[in-house]
Amino acid sequence: MTLAAAALLLALATSIALAAKEVPFLAARVNDLAGIVPQPARERLETQLQDLERRTGAQVAVLTVDSLEGDPIEDFAVKVFQTWKLGRRGVDDGALFVVARQERRMRIEVGYGLEDRLTDARSRQILDETVRPHFRDGNFGAGIQAGVDAIAATIEGTPLPEPPRARPKEFGGSNVGLLFFGLIFLVVIGTFSLVALAAPGGVGWFLYVFLVPFYAAFPTAMFPPYGGVIAAGAWLILFPIARALLHTQKGKEFRKRHGWVPIPSGGGSRWRSDGGFSGGGGGGGGGFSWGGGSSGGGGASSSW
Repeated sequence: MTLAAAALLLALATSIALAAKEVPFLAARVNDLAGIVPQPARERLETQLQDLERRTGAQVAVLTVDSLEGDPIEDFAVKVFQTWKLGRRGVDDGALFVVARQERRMRIEVGYGLEDRLTDARSRQILDETVRPHFRDGNFGAGIQAGVDAIAATIEGTPLPEPPRARPKEFGGSNVGLLFFGLIFLVVIGTFSLVALAAPGGVGWFLYVFLVPFYAAFPTAMFPPYGGVIAAGAWLILFPIARALLHTQKGKEFRKRHGWVPIPSGGGSRWRSDGGFSGGGGGGGGGFSWGGGSSGGGGASSSW
């Protein structure tokens, strides 16, 4: 792969990553980023959802955003749900109520453990018959309160199962996904990192700066909240040192001896290396997470 192709590939990946709306910080049970819920209503909802969790174990969160920035609300809701980890691990009794003001869209995203009660049909009924009339009148606070009341009543209709007893972690499930994603990060970003180290002149420094967002973003999702800070900081500090050493006379001899030398390819050059590179990776996401629950993709979307 030529340097031009490598740069094009990274630019494309960056543009795709930046196009997606990032997951906001989980600051409370009610996260009114669109500023459409009056303060007294937010306080009532916060207390209500806290009491609901105390009584049933179910974790319900509300999120309002000004815009989805091109994301389908279904994709955005799942991304938020999985990042925030709503619901108890193994019970998956979480629910997320999302409202997007500009798109006039709303969704109830439901965890696996609530799908037998908060069904797709029931979720759609809550949105269409309970929430929508208030929203069409411009009363968002009342609409969200009515929606949360209906969600809570539905959840409390039958007792929720107790969380399973803690078991030793096994290699499987999310661990396999973590390993797979880390391997992709290792191969792709590791390869471009080696190219940056060996590339002459400004090309290497361009790739050095260009790779910083990848080191900051990917490890954050795999090892939140500080994985990206550590990885990006290590890259920023260690790269100039390693590059300086590799471009000394002894460094050049080392690269030649280990097969890491420029190889002519048409009008440019490419590099090969028999060495390796280690690191972690993952997607974006902010804030802390709740009980470790997961979404089954259930729920419903609607508009007003």
